[in-house]
Amino acid sequence: MKNAAFNLLFLFALSAAWSGVFRVQAVAAQEASPTPYDPLVEPPLPPNPTELELGRNLYWHWCMTCHGDRGQGLTDEFREIWEEDHQNCWAKGCHAGRPGDTGFPIPTYVPPVTVEDRLSQFDSLRGLAGYLKATHPPQSPGALTDEEYHAIALFVFAMNGRGKEESAPLSTPSPPTAAALPLPSAEDKANPRLAPADAAAFIFAGLLTAGFVFFFRRRANKERGN
Repeated sequence: MKNAAFNLLFLFALSAAWSGVFRVQAVAAQEASPTPYDPLVEPPLPPNPTELELGRNLYWHWCMTCHGDRGQGLTDEFREIWEEDHQNCWAKGCHAGRPGDTGFPIPTYVPPVTVEDRLSQFDSLRGLAGYLKATHPPQSPGALTDEEYHAIALFVFAMNGRGKEESAPLSTPSPPTAAALPLPSAEDKANPRLAPADAAAFIFAGLLTAGFVFFFRRRANKERGN
């Protein structure tokens, strides 16, 4: 009777240990699952953003609606992601430039900012920032600060694969650049590592299992000796 009760207790403890492992794994997987990309959702801006993070957020606010979420320009495909009553930017009361329109006029073609020549006409971030300040936003050029124009230029350069080393920062010390947003390497993808919580759970379950196995073997040996 005692043996049966002890065996039942052992199975219960072992089941609880391994269920904890699986629960930790499930929670970790849920936390690690990426949020579906939605270009209409504002990019998060942490309390102390890098210049690149600031530029991404400012681009979303001031540039994305005309130049596209990926810098592709105001394409028909991009306009279709908006609500139906926001898809025609030239309707009356919006951006057609007709009498009575409430918005500023925009052309029917807005060029992409991610291009094959990688904006080669701008030899530095400062040059692109100066151009943006003189011309953007179209309804009120120069409305942003020099730091904000520089951050947007940095983000646009990043979308074109151009690094910040092409220009000195506006202020010192220079904030982190794209290197502050690391992406997983091919080696990391091929050899994923356990998170600390996962490793601790596996170690606990393994030790508990080994302890019970050792105890049962020792007990069985004693019973044989008797």
